[in-house]
Amino acid sequence: MRIKRKEGSGRWYVSRFVEEHNHELAYGKLVDYLRSHRKISEVEVAQLTSMREIGISIPKIYESFAAQLGGFNLVTFTKQDMYNEIRKQRGLQGGDEDYAIFGDVLAFDATYGRNKYNLPVVVFSGVNHHNQTCVFGTAMVSCESQESYIWVLRQFLECMQGKAPQSVITDGDPAMRIAIRTVFPDAHHRCESLHAKLGRFVESRYGVLEFVRNFQRCVDFLRDTEDELDFRSWYGTPVLQTEFVELEKSGWTMFTREMFLRYRDSLKRCVCVRICEFDDSDNPHAYTLQKYRRPEMNWKVYRDHISNRFTCSCMRMESFGIPCVHILSVCVRLDLVEIPESLVLRRWSKAAKLEIHNQCGEQHTAEPSVTYRTRLGAFSQLCKRLGRVACMSDEDFKVYSNKLMSDALFLEIKYGLRPLTDNMTTANDCGVKDPIRVRTKGTARMSQAGGSAPKTKRKCSTCGKLGHRRTRCPNGGAQPSTRNKESLAGRNKRKRTKVTT
Repeated sequence: MRIKRKEGSGRWYVSRFVEEHNHELAYGKLVDYLRSHRKISEVEVAQLTSMREIGISIPKIYESFAAQLGGFNLVTFTKQDMYNEIRKQRGLQGGDEDYAIFGDVLAFDATYGRNKYNLPVVVFSGVNHHNQTCVFGTAMVSCESQESYIWVLRQFLECMQGKAPQSVITDGDPAMRIAIRTVFPDAHHRCESLHAKLGRFVESRYGVLEFVRNFQRCVDFLRDTEDELDFRSWYGTPVLQTEFVELEKSGWTMFTREMFLRYRDSLKRCVCVRICEFDDSDNPHAYTLQKYRRPEMNWKVYRDHISNRFTCSCMRMESFGIPCVHILSVCVRLDLVEIPESLVLRRWSKAAKLEIHNQCGEQHTAEPSVTYRTRLGAFSQLCKRLGRVACMSDEDFKVYSNKLMSDALFLEIKYGLRPLTDNMTTANDCGVKDPIRVRTKGTARMSQAGGSAPKTKRKCSTCGKLGHRRTRCPNGGAQPSTRNKESLAGRNKRKRTKVTT
């Protein structure tokens, strides 16, 4: 529905209405289930994350929120929203982004003996721009059947927005090969064992919860290693070791440190080949190269002088993404001072994840930072400490509740979370308050004139008089009254009966 305003009369009117985009008005308690009314606050996300980390189930956490807020109808989200939030935060932070960049080659491997149930753990991994292992995801399967692997691959493909890898590396399992051909029909399959780096973190005695926690530690370790290598690549300074200073510096500015070392090694060895033939009559230009004192070993290098693209008959650039010795020899012949962009594969460059980092930085500005979450947890503990003593009396509860509400309102206005209006009222000015305490009616006290029976006073069991008990009777050594004699005789008789039986 689109609403416009007439310029002359200033009246509003509906200019466009699409019935398919509307629904019947939700009534009563069903309004809370509309998406526009469901929201999980930052404080609730922090509590949800903390409870989930110690193993509390989602339904129990939902019941806890309902108890805190005073009822299920006051919870502003559903259990499915909590599942979605956990799925968004779950485990492998950045796995989707890594797969979007480095998912051209996927290692699909199953490891054994990593949990006490002996269930195979399938790890989806790859290689990042530092030539280090990066983990895209993991799954625990009950059996190594063809159907299980097909289901796992389809779920993985769905999580990665349908992007299929170009090449898949497995350990040669027949069921895996069939599953790969079924789910990834266009991918090239290679049989090679790729062992996940789980031995340092995961042991066979771990259950599911311990496995998930320690597997996350393994992923955190890999990501910390990647961050360290990023720092060394961006802020380190290499020691130049070749005579081709400009080309070496250009490689350092483009490649990560690990890839630069390989690039520099090729640059050193480019003096071992020489250009014996050159044809620039047509585009692309053709160069024939031979190895030093080995005329039988020759290669062809082609350069498109319009797009400045290079290709070599050795196919090293197409295979590994690093320019070969022959292409670099042609670059030296052409007196190039920087490496062409066509020879820098983005997955090996420093800028491989630069866009992802920028996007994550923009997203994190809207989400609570680590410092904010730390403060939130510490302040929650202080509030709990205050609550334990403030709730001991009704008067203290009212005083500190009003004080917290006024302080919260002041801070919300200060940080622009609530607009300041003249007719603003706090939560205590409206709504239902606690009722006034009254005494229960009970049984009315009536005077003797009203006909109520007076309270019976106790008598001494020894002398039968009022005003004292048997322990304080002045006639303690005197003979008991007739009624007391009968009661004592009855007690003695019962004792003799018990002894006889």
